[in-house]
Amino acid sequence: MASRGFIELLRLADLANARRSGRQGSKDYDWRGIVFEISGQRMVAPLGEVAEILTIPEYTSMPLVQPWLLGIANVRGRLLPLTDLAKFLHIRSSSTQDSTRKVLVIDHHTIFSGLVVDKVFGIEQFTKDQYRAEALPSDSAFAPYNHGKFSKDNEDWFVFMPSLLAQDKRYIDAAI
Repeated sequence: MASRGFIELLRLADLANARRSGRQGSKDYDWRGIVFEISGQRMVAPLGEVAEILTIPEYTSMPLVQPWLLGIANVRGRLLPLTDLAKFLHIRSSSTQDSTRKVLVIDHHTIFSGLVVDKVFGIEQFTKDQYRAEALPSDSAFAPYNHGKFSKDNEDWFVFMPSLLAQDKRYIDAAI
């Protein structure tokens, strides 16, 4: 529970909002994801692929690594490499303040990593009817990690798959 505390708080906040708005029980939701923003682009990552959400912890820089690898943080006894996702994708971050930036912790098979994003908005729920197998344009920096989109309330939520990022050889090999 400790490692999933923030996600649990987001889930409880969403449940409270659902009850307050009368949404509870009106629909069966098939998919839940963590909504975040990076470089002005709203994305949603599958809830099952994000282990935890953190504020940026203190970290130690490392020599001879790519500039997008910020360093290593000790999170409850585990070493967490921190990646500036905007720098990795060669896009400009829309937030320069570490106070608003968050870390999406990915614990996928052998990859334990933290993705620094501009903002995290919470958990969003979708039905399977809201899913479209439409990808981002091929020139988008997010395209290799995209798996369709959800359309809801006249807004598109593109799906960002951390598991696809964890398979990218450029991401795995951060040495210079």
